[in-house]
Amino acid sequence: MTDPRNRASATQRHLLVRSMPSILKQVWLRYAAMLLALVGIGLSMGVPFASGIHAVFAGLRELPLHVFFILAASAALSAAAKAGKLQLLQTALGLRLHFMRTLAFTLVTDCAFLVSPLGAAGYGVNVALLKRAGASWATAATVVGADQALDLLFFAVAIPVGLLLGLDPLRKVFPEISAAIVIGNLLAAALAVCTLWIVRRRLASMLDTLSRHIPWLNTRQARWSRFRQNMSSQWTMLVTVGGRQCVTLLLLATLQWLLRYGALWFCMLELGHRLPLGFVLAVQAIVLHIALWTGVPAGGGSGDLALTVIFAPWISSVTMAMALVLWRFATLYCPLVLGAIGSAVLAGGRIKSRMQLPE
Repeated sequence: MTDPRNRASATQRHLLVRSMPSILKQVWLRYAAMLLALVGIGLSMGVPFASGIHAVFAGLRELPLHVFFILAASAALSAAAKAGKLQLLQTALGLRLHFMRTLAFTLVTDCAFLVSPLGAAGYGVNVALLKRAGASWATAATVVGADQALDLLFFAVAIPVGLLLGLDPLRKVFPEISAAIVIGNLLAAALAVCTLWIVRRRLASMLDTLSRHIPWLNTRQARWSRFRQNMSSQWTMLVTVGGRQCVTLLLLATLQWLLRYGALWFCMLELGHRLPLGFVLAVQAIVLHIALWTGVPAGGGSGDLALTVIFAPWISSVTMAMALVLWRFATLYCPLVLGAIGSAVLAGGRIKSRMQLPE
């Protein structure tokens, strides 16, 4: 007779062989993501110095230290504003966490956005951290979705306003641009948004019908329906919050992104070039969102080159390279360091909680 232990060992080996392709795929994806992150950070660091590494370093050495302190403080305050926004959203949905824990979540999530293609890892990391803190799938997804909705609302208002206020410098890049063209595009975008809002119920019905024809969702129809119902109730709770909370959320979103996207304007100002804040903010937002679709994390390389070309009529290549190094210091290097600190704090908290568990 065959020894039961031999049969169990053979079964384990068979299962290991069958799962090997999946394990190898996960390892390959992990290393590919790490490689892309390094490429993005490397391009962000290296491209500005293409204009002349010695001239750029010489110019940076002449800058006073307070410039770097202000940029680092702006990165920290931007993260704190986002954490405050998330804290209000979580509290409105009944998830009560200490603000410092929410701040650590924010730092880690921002780091994940910066080092992943299209910023995709940020959403998953945020949801996972909220679930670990006790939130349901629906609550975590609603918080992340509402955060993105507030960000989209800010950019939907800030970009058009910035372009309208910066028409004069914009004409140097696009001579054929006019106020009528900008306003026409804005009206077209507003019409598209209103149309989507009017037909939202029909779209939801179509998506529901489509989901029933997807085998994976069809086998989980009951769970999917519960998730949608929970999401719907969570969004209803958010929409019905008080006016003061809505204003606070909008102000925090504005503060978060003005500090983040105002960094380049501040760098240009310190280097002796005054351009309209709205124009710099709008150009940054458009360029970086397009650069993210290259798949390179943080829009490394392509975003820097595009900004250099667009601002070339006003700023020399060497000065722009210095501005980009300072800008990346505030919007990439500081958030990465803060993300590492947030990860260490969360890891320390988990180790401490495990040590306190009764044996």
